[in-house]
Amino acid sequence: MKAKVVLFRGSGKYYTEEEWTVPTEVPDYSETRGHYVREPIGPYDMQHSPDFRRIDNGPVLVLPQEPWGYPHLLLKYYVEERPR
Repeated sequence: MKAKVVLFRGSGKYYTEEEWTVPTEVPDYSETRGHYVREPIGPYDMQHSPDFRRIDNGPVLVLPQEPWGYPHLLLKYYVEERPR
């Protein structure tokens, strides 16, 4: 199964659209089970696709499609504001 994604440059500018293979297994962890492997359950699991890549550490948009009905933005860095 393939999923459509949009790649952006690190500056946020559009780069290209691609179709990536949906992974069949995704590594995960929980305190009760430890490390284990599961089936993909959301578009955020596309970060484990064998086709995964970024352009200049830019974001990757997983478009809404089957098997998921909603989009997801895969970011390299999360910015957190701290109170002064």
